[in-house]
Amino acid sequence: MRSAALTAAGRLAGRRLVEGGLVLLTISVATFALLSLTDGDAATAIVLERDGAVTESAVAAVRAELGLDLPAPVRYLDGLVAMLHGELGLSLRTGRPVADELVGRVPLTVTLATAGAVVAVVLGLAAGVAGAVTDRRGVVVPLRLVTLALLSLPAFALAYLGVLALALGLGLVPTQGVDGWPSLVLPALVIGLPLASAIARVTDARLRATMTEPFVVTARARGLSRSRSVVTQALPAAAAPLLVVVGNQVGHAIAGTLVAETVFGWPGLGDYLVRALQFRDWYPLQAAVLLIAAAAVLARGLAGSLAALVDPRAGRG
Repeated sequence: MRSAALTAAGRLAGRRLVEGGLVLLTISVATFALLSLTDGDAATAIVLERDGAVTESAVAAVRAELGLDLPAPVRYLDGLVAMLHGELGLSLRTGRPVADELVGRVPLTVTLATAGAVVAVVLGLAAGVAGAVTDRRGVVVPLRLVTLALLSLPAFALAYLGVLALALGLGLVPTQGVDGWPSLVLPALVIGLPLASAIARVTDARLRATMTEPFVVTARARGLSRSRSVVTQALPAAAAPLLVVVGNQVGHAIAGTLVAETVFGWPGLGDYLVRALQFRDWYPLQAAVLLIAAAAVLARGLAGSLAALVDPRAGRG
């Protein structure tokens, strides 16, 4: 059984590795294509910031200096080859190596994504199990209404409500910048609460479905309480699919840092990406997008492999 689980997990990990590489390549091509199709270019933005005015000669000089006058496919392939050799390139705007600029930003995004994922997983699983252990409408209906509301709210609206309640209303946390753990509370809640709602709803539904399985019905018939049946019987049986769901939501938490960093002034990858987009700065934009995408793909792949270890059937197909 253990050998089958390890084989299934290894097979799934290999497949996810190939799929992840193809996903990242697709994202890279799509990002470059969309950036090429947008109005404006990096040379114009650079000249405007440097000189305060734009002239054709200055723009042409910058384009030639930075290689922006080369055909788009050539520029993309040059950047791709450099990245495959571990070189992230230079920022067109600052002239600094992208890798150096990312050093101080990546830890902030990792911290924020981790906090959001912890909120999502802990609250989501707790609410899902709480909903499954009881049939009382006074508990089930409010839980479902709250989770539905949180799922329906746009991230910026949830952020606005959080600022009104916790920052302006109660004065418990700051609204902008990085200043210790209090500044982590609002962004983590904005990232984590909608994802916790998704986890809670899936967990509740999965556990209720598992409670109708013969082995759980037999345990209940022998006198095991509903709450103990959920925790000791249904939850372990539903662990594999729940791990996949949690992995997907952790991936969403990583992507969700973009909105949270923009709203709450966190100088992480999201802020870096927005600045790169404003200047059509290809190398920083590519690096930020691919780092975020790679982290999301990795989270989902690890969750899938863990699910295959728990239940080899999760690694098939």
